[in-house]
Amino acid sequence: MGTTGTAAGDGVEIGYDIEGSGPDLLLIAGTASNRAIWALVRPRLAASFRTIAFDNRDSGTSTIAQGPYTLGDLAGDAVAVLDAAGSQRAHVLGHSMGGAIAQELALSHPGRVASLTLTNTWARGDGYSKNLMSLMGALTQAIPDERTLLATILFMGGGMTALQGTSLWEMTDNAMALGSLAPRAALQRQWELDLTVDTLERLPALRLPVHVVWGSEDRLLTPELSHELAAAIPGAVETRIDACGHLPMIEAPDAFVAAVREFVAKCL
Repeated sequence: MGTTGTAAGDGVEIGYDIEGSGPDLLLIAGTASNRAIWALVRPRLAASFRTIAFDNRDSGTSTIAQGPYTLGDLAGDAVAVLDAAGSQRAHVLGHSMGGAIAQELALSHPGRVASLTLTNTWARGDGYSKNLMSLMGALTQAIPDERTLLATILFMGGGMTALQGTSLWEMTDNAMALGSLAPRAALQRQWELDLTVDTLERLPALRLPVHVVWGSEDRLLTPELSHELAAAIPGAVETRIDACGHLPMIEAPDAFVAAVREFVAKCL
């Protein structure tokens, strides 16, 4: 049975839980998601690691913010979770916006991070990604029905292979069973925060093992952005997951878990 707790951040409370035993592995979710996004892979990761997963502010069981915040603020929330979980140093796995938070965490608190696994994430947006994120922010405001909005998010996140083989509405209903979307203002703040991601010039300062994982069919953050991220970090390695879009923990859980386990094992 896992342990559930609350960490005190900078004026916010962050919900987290712990499952498994072994080296600490901190899981950081991305935009419009919470720690439930790890549901398909968490049991297998927890067989090898003491997994610590939390909800970013503005999502899940954590505080819904009253105004804007920065990626640095979210990295501070992650530190608060590590403190509350009794973890001095953890391997860190971040997906999408969670990968941007993980970069900020490693840059600002290098002693707390043993390794980084950056999944379907980026260091600096390009015109395509910024246009898409702006569109998603606008759709968040314009689509009143939560099921339709979630389907829109999953359609943009899913790769061609997943969308060819599975009903979008079945995917949506399965996701809705894990919990509701955050309030619209919270989602809007996260999409706007995505537009501020820009760690590219600072990444060469990182001195730790880094693993960049990406899906060959990612239409939200294209593989070119993953290549750019990896190229900026000394010694970073890449793993390509074929027939997979932006959500490898859902679309290709077996390949994803294998990639994470193999990399972190080399860092122990």
